[in-house]
Amino acid sequence: MRILAVADIFPWPVDSGGLIRLSTQIDALSRLGEVDLFSFYDVSGPERVVPDGVRLARLGTTPYPAVDRSRRWQAEWLARRGVPLPIAMRRADPGPRRDFQAFISGRYDLVWFRTAATWMWLGRPRLGPTIVDLDVLDGVVERQQADVIHARPARGVTAVAKRSLAEAKARVDAHDWDRLDASIARQVDAVVLCSSDDVARLGVANAVVVPNTYVEPEHPVGKVTADDPPTVLFQASFDYGPNADAARWLAAEVAPRIRERVPGTTVRLVGRTSPQVAALADEPAVTVTGRVPVIEEELAKADVVVVPVRSGSGTRLKILEAFAHRIPVVSTTLGAEGLDVEDGVHLLVADSPEAIAEACGRLHDDPELRNRLVYGAQELFRRRYESAAARTAIRLLVDDIARPRR
Repeated sequence: MRILAVADIFPWPVDSGGLIRLSTQIDALSRLGEVDLFSFYDVSGPERVVPDGVRLARLGTTPYPAVDRSRRWQAEWLARRGVPLPIAMRRADPGPRRDFQAFISGRYDLVWFRTAATWMWLGRPRLGPTIVDLDVLDGVVERQQADVIHARPARGVTAVAKRSLAEAKARVDAHDWDRLDASIARQVDAVVLCSSDDVARLGVANAVVVPNTYVEPEHPVGKVTADDPPTVLFQASFDYGPNADAARWLAAEVAPRIRERVPGTTVRLVGRTSPQVAALADEPAVTVTGRVPVIEEELAKADVVVVPVRSGSGTRLKILEAFAHRIPVVSTTLGAEGLDVEDGVHLLVADSPEAIAEACGRLHDDPELRNRLVYGAQELFRRRYESAAARTAIRLLVDDIARPRR
């Protein structure tokens, strides 16, 4: 079977939830046939190296499309709904399409695109039975972000106007993403999402769940007993809006209350960062590390993983990572959405700064609760979210879509 995989980001090194999902998909596809991989990449990112053991027939790369500085896209975007702003700004760059046309080799038995933007930037190609991994529903994310912005305090006419403009933009983007996702579903053989919740939200017949999963570590790094004072970890890609919002909320509203509940607690924000998140560093209370080469070293320091997200779609791989490494988790309701978890059995769910602080305090004070959650979470992970589950879902989907046509 000849397979073309097209990625919105170079899959390695695997240092974020999105890259864990992408690398798992490429591994699953390579077990089904010969894979040609075409990938966008960030020119300022790390060196592009394919790890030993990854099976690829051919590899092609292209830089992210450049933003059209002439702003010709603005008139089209303002006049026509259905193309979200992040896509419209970069559609005019011919470089990626030119590189893609030079790379592809005839028709394929299966074409797998990661993200709607990737498919759009390359001109909605049809080179064989096609699957688009939407990963998350950006319309849901933008609508939730609009609600967060609406609730944000603002004083003065200028501040209120800026808040209103940001909220309006988020709601327009939400509408455009909804239309685009539905349009893609009509034009391809299947779209893939992380959870049954998102499949129900999208409401199309050809939406399929391929769950987020994690490779079970040979040696989990979680602690048997909590340190005193403890360390709270939030690991994420902070150049992604919902994670940046969560980091700001954690540093400004949640962390002070955790330190009131358990004096001396330190909070570590670990992952790709942005200037806004880097500015949250407030030693010794809050540390911002940026990208780290080995996440296990940070996980080994953590007494609890906190997932304070207030907007998002899909499922949080950071929770599965903590489950696999036997680290207790405190999450907002939305952070745990889409996973088959139960409050008090696999993790603690809390939605206000006071409730999150109290949950962290309970995990510090009660070793029995801590151990019970860690055990329940690891058992759930092994049963539902180990990487074999994603490989199986992809194999069944490919069998359904590609093999009958051959």
